[in-house]
Amino acid sequence: MDETPITIAEYNPEWPDIFERERQRLASVLDEYTARIEHIGSTSVPGLAAKPIIDITAVVTDIDGCWGDLDKLSAVFGYELSSIPSDWLFVQRTDESGQLYNLHLISAADDQWKQDLLFREYLRTYPDVRDEYASVKRSAAESNPNDITAYTYSKNEFCQSVLERARADDTIEVPGVIPEV
Repeated sequence: MDETPITIAEYNPEWPDIFERERQRLASVLDEYTARIEHIGSTSVPGLAAKPIIDITAVVTDIDGCWGDLDKLSAVFGYELSSIPSDWLFVQRTDESGQLYNLHLISAADDQWKQDLLFREYLRTYPDVRDEYASVKRSAAESNPNDITAYTYSKNEFCQSVLERARADDTIEVPGVIPEV
């Protein structure tokens, strides 16, 4: 069990700019291996309270090449390998100001990144659902203040229901993703 206290902060309008600076830095190393680098997670949704962590997805077209540059991500940017869930990589870093970044290096063939973007776009489109999610997150953090696994699990049912609604909503468009027929 992770003993780091889970903190939900009010939305910070600087989060998109923090992401963009990090995206530009990452692109200098990852561009040849990636199709896109996206801001995901709660900090990517304007107005949504969130753990103050910038979550980034790099959609990787060459996972083997990416493996070769993990040393560069570590040496140049300070990213450290956190886990290898299935066929993608999860690395993290904390910058000099204390800002935490989670970088998900995920294969372009894996649908998870499309789901992450669909979830993001749905919350951006429907402020009432965004606000409901903020309540779910706060409740999960209060119930599981030091256990990130339990915190995540307690949000799962709500997140799955949002994804189901998003898939059924033909007005939601994920930039750069062709809708499934």
